Order: sequence, then structure tokens, then C-alpha cells
Amino acid sequence: MKKKILIIDDDEAMRWLIKKMLEKEFEVDAFSHVGNALKHMNMYGKPDVIITDIHLPVIDGKDFLTNLKTNGLYTGIPIIVISSRQDVVTKEQCLKAGADDYLVKPFNPEHLIESITNVMNNKKQA
Repeated sequence: MKKKILIIDDDEAMRWLIKKMLEKEFEVDAFSHVGNALKHMNMYGKPDVIITDIHLPVIDGKDFLTNLKTNGLYTGIPIIVISSRQDVVTKEQCLKAGADDYLVKPFNPEHLIESITNVMNNKKQA
């Protein structure tokens, strides 16, 4: 059974690209808004990994991270942040807010798959 990946990114091209990168190995659902992603999780269950941008409509990605990591239902889901922001401060803020990894766009598909594997393995060890 394929592991489930949930993508949240307001950039349609990026959602499509990530989905295409991952759909051979994973079951992938992609959303442009946090609200739609949360509804999906409530209806269909938790994903094994969430991949999210930090620049999202309605809610800031860092606030979303904090909310997910403090909500008992979703605390155990590994989160990978993808962002065009390359500065160390943003990366540290995301990791402090609960991200398990931080990748800068554009990224190598192999790096994304490696990151997914690493965060899933770390979850199993925890």
C-alpha cells in the first residue's frame, strides 16, 4: 500500500510538478488552500507526510505549522516545508515551528524523495 502525501501550495504549476514527481511511489493529494487540505484530512484520514509552502493564501505557512503541531490530531505528521526563501532565519523559524525539513525551490526531485523517506523513517523511530 502506497504511503499518502498531502501537498499544499497555492502555485498550481508547483502542485502539479510535485504530484508528478511523487505519484509513482506515493498516493498524492494536492491543495491550494489550507482549509481544503484540512477538510480532506478530516474526511479521508491523515497523510503520512505533508509538504507545504510557507506563503499561502489566508493563513501564513508558519502559523499553519504551529497550529498543526499543537493540535493533538496532527502532531505526529511529518511536515516538509518548500519555499523560495533561502534565508537562514526563515528556515530556522519553520523548523522551530515544527517543520521536519526545509527545501528551497527549485529543488532536485531526488532531494524531495530523500527528504520524505528521512522524515518517515524518523517518525518510525520516535
